[in-house]
Amino acid sequence: MSYVAERGALLSTEKDYNHATDKEYQRLRGLADQAYKERQKLSQQSQSSFKTGDKSKAHELSEAAKKKLKEAEDYNLQAAEYVFVANNADSSSNEIDLHGLYVKEAKWILQRRVAAAVKNGESELQVIVGKGLHSSNGVAKLKPAIQELCDEANLNDHVDSKNTGVVIIDLTGARIPVSWDTTDFSTYSQSQANKPSKPQQAYQGQQQPQYQPYAQQQQHQQQQSSGSSSLVDQLLRMLCQCVKNNM
Repeated sequence: MSYVAERGALLSTEKDYNHATDKEYQRLRGLADQAYKERQKLSQQSQSSFKTGDKSKAHELSEAAKKKLKEAEDYNLQAAEYVFVANNADSSSNEIDLHGLYVKEAKWILQRRVAAAVKNGESELQVIVGKGLHSSNGVAKLKPAIQELCDEANLNDHVDSKNTGVVIIDLTGARIPVSWDTTDFSTYSQSQANKPSKPQQAYQGQQQPQYQPYAQQQQHQQQQSSGSSSLVDQLLRMLCQCVKNNM
């Protein structure tokens, strides 16, 4: 299910960055967590069956575990889609709100947004990461992860003096890795296990982006490997179109 049409039209006059507390978001993350637990249990049962020589049962349980993993990932993608669209429906054209996203999701989405901003000639991007109030033990996870991402790409960033939950990225003359604009989420997710020590050497400069008609932006692909990419690309195009129209 896509929330673009449902949420995108509801532009609130008062900003609300707390959609990570919405019941729907919590429900989806909860379903993902439950599916992961069931997947772990099935995997353990599969290993036990294999050790006892029942390879047929082991294979059956292994396949069931794979389905549960797919189910968990689908729920997490739906949760990320929900909270990202809800939190950015009322964002300014030079803002992106990453509240409610897991670190891996947030870093990938920000890469796409920064790539679009560089193409569009934007001078800065305000990244709303929050203060970690809803993180476990109150320790912020998004802010240090985003700052690390900027360091890897040699992007100048600083914390907003008026709001410590906002990181401002200076995009003047920025050159970012080409992969930031070309890597889909599933590929990016898998690559994090073998993260390179240095950023890639191929870079892209500022170029004028090509925009799709709004009707095409509304289309949402339902494939798991590109579902998040499709949703994010739709919303980022809309945000960047606002910048283009105001230039």
